[in-house]
Amino acid sequence: MINRLFGNYLVKAGKLSSTQLEAAFEEQKKARVKLGLIAVSEKLMTPEQAKKVNRKQAMLDKRFGDIAVDMGYLTEEQVTRLLGLQGNPYLTFAQAISDLGFMSISEIEKALGDYQKENGFTLTDMEALKSGDSDRIVPLFMTPDADDLMIEHISIAVRTMIRLIDSDIYIGNATNLSTVKAFGYALQTLDGDTKASLGFTGIEDSLLEIANPFAGEEFEVVDADALDSVAEFINCVNGMFATKVASRVNIDMLPPQYKAEDVIFNANNICVLPIYIKGKKVNLLATFGEALEV
Repeated sequence: MINRLFGNYLVKAGKLSSTQLEAAFEEQKKARVKLGLIAVSEKLMTPEQAKKVNRKQAMLDKRFGDIAVDMGYLTEEQVTRLLGLQGNPYLTFAQAISDLGFMSISEIEKALGDYQKENGFTLTDMEALKSGDSDRIVPLFMTPDADDLMIEHISIAVRTMIRLIDSDIYIGNATNLSTVKAFGYALQTLDGDTKASLGFTGIEDSLLEIANPFAGEEFEVVDADALDSVAEFINCVNGMFATKVASRVNIDMLPPQYKAEDVIFNANNICVLPIYIKGKKVNLLATFGEALEV
């Protein structure tokens, strides 16, 4: 997710072109992160120290980590920890940009700091974003008053989308509304100790980005069949949520509902979380303590 969020920022800031960003995404798929970049990202080495190790590595048949230890820049324990980060999503993205010659490591790190400041993220927030862990990332985009169980519910939905729909999805900032207008929706209400709802609406045909991969079919329009697939996906998410919180909250799942028509949703507090899939936007709608009224 960080590659899409930070990548879009780099384009917006004029650091990369859209074409370069897409090339970086493709390069990322085959990138193996160099230990020097990880060490700089983790603030264990400076870019200048990494360059010195790289220059020495060009003359010695030794690994980067071994040379860094010999030069006193890293300890054996630090090298072991850094080796465990080589599949990190932020680092593979940064490595791809660097390998393609679009930006240097120093430029990437400076841009990341600017991105942090612009969005008001703390260092802890940035570590969560760079981790690629949706359970740590989703809370950063929720409103301050969001219920903990709602956040847990939405985190399961996002994690399941990454696993079953598209591993490259990313999210925007959630908003709270009392009314939402849309065309086409799939929704399921939960009842029991408390009421809750989870649903999806789309823009034009964007719900097909959920319907098609989940059903393993190619729906061409957002019709009843496509929305039935989205509803089944929601049912899958809610089943996992109900199971996870069973020891804390008794929840029953009501039958999903869906319609390919104009609709107005009403509730006191509707959480609307934008999710971007292959450049298309869908809105996740969630309530907790009340049900969405259609």
